[in-house]
Amino acid sequence: MQRTFSPATATATTPENQSFPATDSLYVSDFASLEALAKRLEPALAADPRLAFDTEFIRERTYKPVLEIVQVATSDGFVAIVDVPALGGEWGILHSLFLDTGVEKILHAGGQDMEILTMVLGETPAPVFDTQVAAAFAGYSLQTGYGALVQAVLQVRLAKDEGFADWSRRPLTPAMREYAENDVRYLHALHDKLTELLARRGRTAWATEQMNRSLLAGTTELPPTELWRKVGGKNVLDRRGLAVLRELAAWRDAEAMRRDKPRRSVVKDDFLIEIARRAASDTASILGLRSAPQNLGEKNAQTIAEVVKRGVAIPSDDRPETESAQPLDEQGAVLQEMLNTVVRLRATEENLPPSLLASGDDLRTLAAERGSPDFDGALFRGWRGELVGEPLRALLEGRLSIGYDVKKRRVVLQTDK
Repeated sequence: MQRTFSPATATATTPENQSFPATDSLYVSDFASLEALAKRLEPALAADPRLAFDTEFIRERTYKPVLEIVQVATSDGFVAIVDVPALGGEWGILHSLFLDTGVEKILHAGGQDMEILTMVLGETPAPVFDTQVAAAFAGYSLQTGYGALVQAVLQVRLAKDEGFADWSRRPLTPAMREYAENDVRYLHALHDKLTELLARRGRTAWATEQMNRSLLAGTTELPPTELWRKVGGKNVLDRRGLAVLRELAAWRDAEAMRRDKPRRSVVKDDFLIEIARRAASDTASILGLRSAPQNLGEKNAQTIAEVVKRGVAIPSDDRPETESAQPLDEQGAVLQEMLNTVVRLRATEENLPPSLLASGDDLRTLAAERGSPDFDGALFRGWRGELVGEPLRALLEGRLSIGYDVKKRRVVLQTDK
């Protein structure tokens, strides 16, 4: 799990009345220790087929993230750190375990972890239990960090010493190793507590559905022709500008791959947007932009100019469109507030974060398209359909009213059947 700040720990403070399995650990950096890992994991997973894991990687220097270590843990207290570069791409038993559908994988906020494992393994590990997603359905905030969740659920306070560590450094310091081990040490205990809470509240199926949905979103890689959708600031462009941007984003991706550099280190988003907005197709104009990198050079500027010409030449019918919401008139803005009220009331009743039920963009789209809303959309299916789909639909069809109940002293929803 890549960190930009530290929610985890190098040392832990545990209350006297809280106990966890005694731990033993293994650092895996050669084939002998990889075989030892297999001998340790096999009986542990036969007894309890749940494998906790985390990853540490570097993505700021190369086109694709470089996986540095994988941490795994079993419920009996065993923790291992696998030094991926030292093993030269050999995964041993971990390859089959990550892809074994009979072994549940436990992680926290695992979007990036799943992305890199899917890239390395060629398949997406499953099944997966994400403790951050589970926590949201169990009454905690939507983006609860690992350290905060461990403290709230297990009453274990984790220190924050290695949040900015360089995980390509060798050897790992004792503090880095302890930090990495603690990132998986408490995941089984969190799994136990959270699954109990979910079952008690009848939300196990909801959480599972959302985990699968998040997993699919996090491991779906856009083709080069769709990378323009991830460029910030594109909403200022018309369709011609978007066509140019599509070509520019694909060019940047190919150039980043050739140089083995992150895409935005080749040229930044604001440079692409400015070129696309101006449709700048001569080297002098491109090099004269304030956002142009100082080291761009005339050769690259010439290449970009050709890319721009290619984008401008795309026929009108083949130019892309953004999926931004339509502008809201006064009635639409009022309706959006009413839709938001419905979501907030249902979230309060169910003790869930409102943004987990529906985003602001979701509600804006409903308000903008109120004449012909998409009742087959995500808000009206699965667990969201159970919680907010029906009242939102009733409101849009004029069958729901929002009022204040004087006796109950609360805002209530009333549906006309």
